[in-house]
Amino acid sequence: MRESYYDSYYKAEKDHWWFKVRRELVHFLINKYSALDVVNSNLEILDVGCGTGVLTGELERYGRASGIDFSYKAVEYCKERGLKNVVQGVGEKLPYNDNQFDVVLVLDVLEHIEDDKKAIKELHRVLKPDGILISFVPAFMILWGITDEVSQHFRRYTKSELVSKLKESDFKIIRSTYFNTFLFPPILFVRLISRLIPNKYKPEDETRLGNRFINKVFYYIFKFESILLHKINFPFGVSLAVISKKSSGDNRLTENGY
Repeated sequence: MRESYYDSYYKAEKDHWWFKVRRELVHFLINKYSALDVVNSNLEILDVGCGTGVLTGELERYGRASGIDFSYKAVEYCKERGLKNVVQGVGEKLPYNDNQFDVVLVLDVLEHIEDDKKAIKELHRVLKPDGILISFVPAFMILWGITDEVSQHFRRYTKSELVSKLKESDFKIIRSTYFNTFLFPPILFVRLISRLIPNKYKPEDETRLGNRFINKVFYYIFKFESILLHKINFPFGVSLAVISKKSSGDNRLTENGY
C-alpha cells in the first residue's frame, strides 16, 4: 500500500461507512465465535495490518490488543491514537511467539501479500489451540478497480480459494460468507464503467469520506446487511469473510455453526 494512502486512511477510518460497519461486524464475530467471557475479558488479540488503529484501540475492551502493520506511517498514526502494543512488521514473519493469541484478525490484508500461503501459516503459528482467525478479503477479480491498484493488491478472492488455502494450513472452517452484498450491483457497475475512463480522470482514492449524506446512506444499507449476517450467509458480495479455528482436536464448532 502506498504510504500516502495512510493520510486519507487516518482521516476516514473513524467515520467512513465501510470502516464503521466493518468494526461493528468484527465485534459481533469476536463475541460469537471466541471463548469470550464478557464479564472478565482477558483475551490476547492480534490485529494484523492494523492500519491507523481505530479498531485496535476498540479491541482493548476484550483484554490485551496488539497490532502490527508493515507501514512505519501507520504505526506512527497508531501511536498518535495512544496505542502502545503496535509494531512494524510483515505478515509473512510475525514477531510473536507460537500459540500466543486467542483471536487473530487479518482484515483486508492477505490481498496485499504476494505469498499469502506463507502468511496464513504464520497466522496459524501464533494462534493458540482453539484460537479463532477472522479473515476479511476483497472478493471477485471482476470487481478489480482503482482501490486495488492504489492499495497494491495482488488479487481478489473467491470463497473456495481462501477456504482452500486456510485448510492447507490446518485451519478448520467455522463459517464463510460473502458480504457487502447489497452494494454489489452498483459497485460492479461503477468498476466496469471505470475501465472505459482514461486513467487521468479516475479518482485516486475511494476511501475518502466524500458527501456526508451519501456516507450515511451507505452506512445504513451496510448496517442493515450486517444485522442479517448475524443469521444468514450471502452467496456473493464485494467482500468475503471466513472465520476459522486452529484445531486442538475438539471439533465441536463446524462451518456455518452459528
